[in-house]
Amino acid sequence: MNPSIFNFNEHGVRVICGSNGEPWFCLTDVYKSLDISRTSRLFRELDEKGVADYHTPTNGGIQKLKFINEPNLYRIIFRSNKKEALNFQNWVFAEVLPTIRKTGSYSARQTAYEELNRLCMQEKVSKDKGTFHSLGMHRRKHEKHLNAVRIETCKANLQLTFEGVDNE
Repeated sequence: MNPSIFNFNEHGVRVICGSNGEPWFCLTDVYKSLDISRTSRLFRELDEKGVADYHTPTNGGIQKLKFINEPNLYRIIFRSNKKEALNFQNWVFAEVLPTIRKTGSYSARQTAYEELNRLCMQEKVSKDKGTFHSLGMHRRKHEKHLNAVRIETCKANLQLTFEGVDNE
């Protein structure tokens, strides 16, 4: 079974589709992306029904690797205190869940698109407004840098995809 690769925290996480079409995530890759030890207590706290061995092609040949289902992936992320996991938790708690509560659904692409439009409009208004005294110019330069970083983040979020997913 050839896995697809999903990039998380600049690490590749191998993902396979189970028999019911649901994604299963390579446990070793999840641990690496979250900087979690393989001996972590988190493994002992997983739901056993959500852990499976799959024979997977690797650089060393076909190997039996542990994969976890989506609920177990979230268990690991939400029980971890690592910085990488906390960033994901903050995103879910501050953006995803409130958006679902307010609108009934969440679309990362739509949210990133709306934020990109807002930032671009803010940048245009700020540029049109302009200022010529030194404090205002310093503040404007800092604001412009922050907006540029936010705009690039939104653009990257709009391009998030699974790499190598077959549409069979």
